[in-house]
Amino acid sequence: MYTAVKPLSKYLQLKSVRIYDGIFTFHAKVTCALLLAFTVLLSAKQYFGDPLVCISNMNDKDFVNSHCWTLGMYIMNYENDELADKQEKKIERDYKNQFLRAEFKPKMDSNLLHNAAPLTADPSIPQERVFLRYYQWVVPVLLLQSIIFYLPAFLWKIWEGGRMKSLCSNLDNVLESKEKTTAHLRKLAKYFTSDYKDTHFRYFTSYIICEICNFIISIINMLLLNVFLDDFWSRYVKAVAAVPAYNWDEWNRITTHIFPKIAKCEILKFGSSGTLESIDNLCLLPLNNLNEKIFVFMWIWFILMAILAGLKIIYRLIVIFHRGLRFQLLRAQTRFMPQLTLKRAIANFSCADWFMLMRVSNNMTRELFSQLMELVYDERFPTNKPIPNADGKLA
Repeated sequence: MYTAVKPLSKYLQLKSVRIYDGIFTFHAKVTCALLLAFTVLLSAKQYFGDPLVCISNMNDKDFVNSHCWTLGMYIMNYENDELADKQEKKIERDYKNQFLRAEFKPKMDSNLLHNAAPLTADPSIPQERVFLRYYQWVVPVLLLQSIIFYLPAFLWKIWEGGRMKSLCSNLDNVLESKEKTTAHLRKLAKYFTSDYKDTHFRYFTSYIICEICNFIISIINMLLLNVFLDDFWSRYVKAVAAVPAYNWDEWNRITTHIFPKIAKCEILKFGSSGTLESIDNLCLLPLNNLNEKIFVFMWIWFILMAILAGLKIIYRLIVIFHRGLRFQLLRAQTRFMPQLTLKRAIANFSCADWFMLMRVSNNMTRELFSQLMELVYDERFPTNKPIPNADGKLA
């Protein structure tokens, strides 16, 4: 099974230059890899068999399987859970009986087989048919979700344009000579003391747009998945709550209603006299054993991603309007650098300039970043130039 999803591990390998932060990586790249892994597993017949296995009195089994897969199966909807459990047990008994009839058909008398009890629901129980229209579409939907979740990362990769790679390439190479590293840091210092405010503002704004897209995509995927699986989220609240209490009966009762393992399929055909006949069949849905576990994991994962993306937007708003917090975050990235020196070095830096500095600091060691800030200070205030105070005014 690992060999089927092994190629996705290369997608998650850390790059030498990181253009995303941790939450962005989890939301866009890790979520995309998980959805692709689920898609591959559900598509692999060698691990979970055929997605549909039907038992029928008709001779052409391939036709029955294709018909039920194409037109869909259904289960019965009941007024309360007790009636539902009662009917599910009856359907299971009928399924076992029909399986035995199919298994020992050559040994049974044809009259007995013809007069065997049909697989019908108990007429005393109020019911209606609920078609499982999602079953055929699970794999395409997971694939579509993976594309949607990757969209912000794709957009950011285009908008970023390789700027961070050009700024920080080879700074993590321990074999690079000290002279080359120092020369590179001097170039970076000149870059940050030049006028790139408009460029940095576009860079920062584009990143915020992608973070907002992450949050919106999480919410929209949750709502669409709820529609796709017929009020899935509200039902799974009770199912997930039953897991810590080890109440597996409750878990099975709820998940079976959403992801049934046995469903019915009706085939209509014309008989020899020209009348329309209805043939009732029972079908096994093996993939629902995996679907119920995949979607409960996704239920928790999507909620977690939505919360983290929402908190990240709140964090961005605080950073934009709180200059002191920006300074403290930048100071945490520098070691043994005097506070006053750091304040003077970034005295005229905007929020977008600060963002670029933080992105650069994530792609080098703290020692190198401290050297960079010292070079920025030296570049802005040479020894023969009047030194301003922390507010940027000349002393």
